[in-house]
Amino acid sequence: MAYNQGQRVKPIWDLGTINFISSSLDMAVPETVEPTLIWDMGGILRNRPDPYSLKLNPENEIYIDFGLTWGEDIIDLLMLDRGRVILPLRNLQGFNELDAALAYVENITIGIDWSTSVKSSSSDFSIDIVKLLHLLHQRGQTDILIYSLIGEVPYIPAGTAANLNINLAYFSESNIQPQWTKGVFIFE
Repeated sequence: MAYNQGQRVKPIWDLGTINFISSSLDMAVPETVEPTLIWDMGGILRNRPDPYSLKLNPENEIYIDFGLTWGEDIIDLLMLDRGRVILPLRNLQGFNELDAALAYVENITIGIDWSTSVKSSSSDFSIDIVKLLHLLHQRGQTDILIYSLIGEVPYIPAGTAANLNINLAYFSESNIQPQWTKGVFIFE
């Protein structure tokens, strides 16, 4: 699920950028034993996260993408205790900034935006996804969440995937669950 200013929204990939379609539904995180992925669209689009719409210290497994823009801000988001914070590569300025962010955390999920290639503002990350996954693994990062922006999935060899815990998130319904994925999220 995704939200903006306390309302649920539907994230979309629109003309090469992330955007959303509004809804009139209030934000309510379902109580479920299944992991839940949440996008804070205010944080992702405007660098103005709204964590207070979420429960403090949730009982169920919550993955939350606040749209981190600067690597050192990761500690502030972790301290909010709203769920497992995703460190998205989309806005980071390269491996130096990623390494600075990783100095503050041990257990994090790396978010990768995927269309027909990796989408990022940094050329460090806009490389072949298999090479990127190897570089992340070398940094001790094994929890990965790939966002399929247009319903396509990358080819990831079994040897690469065996060393990683990769989840996949679709913006829309898809019946494809690649062999390399541990779980699939679909935005409602």
